[in-house]
Amino acid sequence: MRKLRDNRELTKHPDRRVELTGFPRETWQEILTLAPSLRRSVAYIDASGRSPDPLDLLHRLEKIAPEQVASGGVEAARHWDRRFNLHGVPRLDISVHAPAGSYDESFVKRLDPALERARMVSQEPVLVLHPLLRAESLFTSRTSKRLPVADPVETLLDLHELRLVEQVEELVERLGPK
Repeated sequence: MRKLRDNRELTKHPDRRVELTGFPRETWQEILTLAPSLRRSVAYIDASGRSPDPLDLLHRLEKIAPEQVASGGVEAARHWDRRFNLHGVPRLDISVHAPAGSYDESFVKRLDPALERARMVSQEPVLVLHPLLRAESLFTSRTSKRLPVADPVETLLDLHELRLVEQVEELVERLGPK
């Protein structure tokens, strides 16, 4: 993958600081291409046979509030942009900070014992865990809810994985000035 330092998306300052000149659209396209192999996401289905309810799962997750876990996907998009345009929640995306590469998934069974790992790509997940292997989580705390929120880039990746391309573009436009 091309390095940011080698292109026009980055500004170098004399004091060795660097900053993005705007949303790195060229690099973003490369990231989207590589994301499925880099993210190591784990999908869960509801094996009970009942209709999945991601919002109910979110409310239960907020009650147990496991450490190193943040809401992502549609829920995080609504945090980053109050005008985010999507009715309902197709699935619950969760970011899990796992800098050592491993993390405890036991909270999933506490959340709902009927949740099982999806065995086939064709199974529609109700919950997807996205491990973050980096040193810092970059989660944002919220005062009104117990779960923090994943950073905007993770949120955009979650939305893109859901194939919400139009909503990704709108969110990029609204977050661009920030």
